[in-house]
Amino acid sequence: MSTPDIEEIRRELGGKWTLDRSENFDQFLETLGLNILFRKMASVAKPVIEFTVEENIVNLISKVSFFNQVMEFKLNEEYTQSFEGIDMICFSRWEDKKLITEAKPAVEGKGKPQRFQRERINDEIIQTMTVGDVVCTRVFTKMN
Repeated sequence: MSTPDIEEIRRELGGKWTLDRSENFDQFLETLGLNILFRKMASVAKPVIEFTVEENIVNLISKVSFFNQVMEFKLNEEYTQSFEGIDMICFSRWEDKKLITEAKPAVEGKGKPQRFQRERINDEIIQTMTVGDVVCTRVFTKMN
């Protein structure tokens, strides 16, 4: 049985979206400690993200030519997810029509706490990513 939040996520974020533009992405990746080669490849990539909901599980698939990431989680429950090869303890919630994920390193000193916020504004998904005091915004448009 789906909860009202799950149904709202399906309506607001469901489907496939492609990256339209980014702001401060390289600085975000650099702050995470990623090398210049990875950052250059990531900066020219045009990822496609897909949100699906099955029962009470949210699936977020992010695909680029050199890297795919699958996130599968239940709202309001901790889960482990690998970000750039570092295991993170994550917690995702739906709040004010925003999907918010807080991520902290599973091993102290390995990785940095991060926050991801995804919301639909008109016909775009605005993804705001924060690490330390660095904020990156990525804007996705719906694919037909």
